[in-house]
Amino acid sequence: MPTLHGHPVSQPCRSIQWFIDFSGVDCEVKTVDLLSGAHKAPEFVAKFPNGQVPSLEDGDFCFGESIAILQYLADGNDIVPTDKKGKARLQEYFGRHLSQVRKFSTEIIRHVFFEKDADEKKKKIAAGIESTKAMMDSFEAHFEKNKFVLGDTLSLADFMFAPEVDQLSLVEYDFNTYKNVGAYIERLKEVKGYTKMRETMAEALKAMAPKKE
Repeated sequence: MPTLHGHPVSQPCRSIQWFIDFSGVDCEVKTVDLLSGAHKAPEFVAKFPNGQVPSLEDGDFCFGESIAILQYLADGNDIVPTDKKGKARLQEYFGRHLSQVRKFSTEIIRHVFFEKDADEKKKKIAAGIESTKAMMDSFEAHFEKNKFVLGDTLSLADFMFAPEVDQLSLVEYDFNTYKNVGAYIERLKEVKGYTKMRETMAEALKAMAPKKE
C-alpha cells in the first residue's frame, strides 16, 4: 500500500488527501511534523531528497511533487481523461497551476504564516491580492459558463485548484466580487471529501497557532 507523507496545512497535501477520500484509493496517510523539521531529517531526506511534502512512498519507489503524486494515485480511475483533447486540457491546467494559481499561496497565504509584523503582513497580503486579480477575473469569467475547471465535469484540475482558492478565507478574501468563483466553491461542498479536507485544514491551523499565556 502506498503511503502519503504530508501535512494538512499544505495546499498540495490537501489536494491529494481530498482525492484519496473522494476516490477510496488504498493509501496510508502519515502526518509529517513540519514545525519540528521532520521533513529535513536525514531519514526523510534519504527517501525524499527534496525534503518536502507531499511525498509518496510505494514500496521502494519514493517520489515527490503533488501533481505527479495525484496522477500516480488516480491512474486507472474514471476521473482521468482517456481522449487526446481531454488529456491535453488537463496538462494545460497543470502548467497554469504551477505558473499562476500557486501564487495564491506564494504571494498571499505565505504571509499569514511567515510575516510577523502586523503592518507588513497587511501590506504584503494586499499586494498579493492585487497581483492575482487578473487571474481571479479570468476564473470568474470561466465559472460563469462552466461548473468546473475543465468544463461541466469534475476533474483532477479541481482537486488542485479548489484548495488553493478556498484557503483565501484565511485572509477574509472578498468573494462578493467573485460570485461565480464563490458559487463554484459552494458546488464542491457536495463532492465527497471536500468538506472533510477543509475541516482538516482548520484543525491543523488551530493546532499550529501560538499558545496564549
